Amino acid sequence: MARVSKWLLRQWPTVVAMTVFLSSTCSLASADPSSRKAPTPAVSHPISSEFPSADSVVLGQTRVDGIPMVSTPASVPAPSIVAQSAVVMDMTTGTVVYAKNPQVPHYPASLTKIMTAILALKYGHLSDMLTTHVDATLVPPDKLYLVPGEKEPLRKLLYGLLLISANDAAVVIADHYGGSVAGFAKMMNQEAKSLGAVHTHFVNPNGLPNPYHVTTAYDLALISRHAMENPIFRQIVRTKYYQWKGEAWSSDLMNINNMLFTYPGDIGIKTGFTNAAHETLAVAATHGKETFLAILMDAPLLGQINQDGTNLLNYAFANYKTVTIVQNGQPEGYAPTKTGTRIPLKASESVVFTTALHEPTAHYSFLAKKKPITHSISAGVRIGTLDVLRNGQVVASVPLSAAASWRAPLPPSPKHDGDIVWLLLVIAFIGWMLGYNKRHQRTSRPWVEVDRTWASSAWRHRVEWRDEYSHRK
Repeated sequence: MARVSKWLLRQWPTVVAMTVFLSSTCSLASADPSSRKAPTPAVSHPISSEFPSADSVVLGQTRVDGIPMVSTPASVPAPSIVAQSAVVMDMTTGTVVYAKNPQVPHYPASLTKIMTAILALKYGHLSDMLTTHVDATLVPPDKLYLVPGEKEPLRKLLYGLLLISANDAAVVIADHYGGSVAGFAKMMNQEAKSLGAVHTHFVNPNGLPNPYHVTTAYDLALISRHAMENPIFRQIVRTKYYQWKGEAWSSDLMNINNMLFTYPGDIGIKTGFTNAAHETLAVAATHGKETFLAILMDAPLLGQINQDGTNLLNYAFANYKTVTIVQNGQPEGYAPTKTGTRIPLKASESVVFTTALHEPTAHYSFLAKKKPITHSISAGVRIGTLDVLRNGQVVASVPLSAAASWRAPLPPSPKHDGDIVWLLLVIAFIGWMLGYNKRHQRTSRPWVEVDRTWASSAWRHRVEWRDEYSHRK
């Protein structure tokens, strides 16, 4: 015991340090909550598993040969046109309000370049420097008269491509992003299929005649609508003039889309012509809240197709309207939390439809389905649904998302009485050992002295006994 006591006296700093370490480890959970890492918010799952996948839920459509036609016809007949094929589409809803031979294949001519621009903006940057190869210089006009080895940024080439329909710019873009014209045509066809343009087949990036290079008015409407969703594309196709400076040729380019100068509210987009395709036209315009897109194919003369486009757009604006029932991002009430806090909700998709102007707007009611929030969430997480009802029947459902983040309070720290008792016992034991050694130091010397006295007496008696024994002998 004495040896243990002496060891404890020599090692008491180590013992105290170990005691503090063990006590802090066992009672870590009872530390200040602010010093602990907050739990990662759980992944929020939608209450309903059936959410629309598109950006908008569109009502009021009737499928005719795979085309979403407006359900309510206009009160007046559509105008007669010269073009062999045409489609007029509400660009907000994708609903077709006019169709003439919409799925009949035609040569698109330079409307092909709409797809070329889509891929260039998808895979490239406006600052990309593109090198002109010999094959690009051999195509017929219209062109920018690029020379072999000439390097131009994609931005300039896109303006030449879409304003004056430069064929050489299309080939330069195809060579750069597709490796070749054939490789780029493969990319064009893949993109067309992904947009639903299933009756389209491209062979080249500029629309020069080829018997296998065909599309339809409806497919071109899908492609053009997608292109106009890109703000850079919209900016270019509504540009009237652009100054071009190349190595061999410089000019002030003027947009060859005549309707950009003649039709009020025109916002683009492209014209085309070849001897095989005749005149083709894609044109879009905005009046108030409505935006309509017209695609026309195979008209004999430029003046005729422009007049057809004007008549069809006038017909659409005079007879149809776009109705928004639910706007993406609009406030839609609150969701309660377990602490009583109310989290604002917003609609994550729009509910829209196209209808005839003479049709009275139906009355819609709304029913929000939501559950109390029990865990931390981030803004934008889906936490419910908003049902749109007409005459008591659900006609659409859109997801509801949190408009603000919310962090659930941390749970109270659990009590660790057992750890505290253990710590106190360790401290008490150390204190007792220190006290015991002090008491031992006070009583040890008398014990030694008694021992020495006993030893001296025993030695003395032994000596006396030995001397007496020697004397007797």
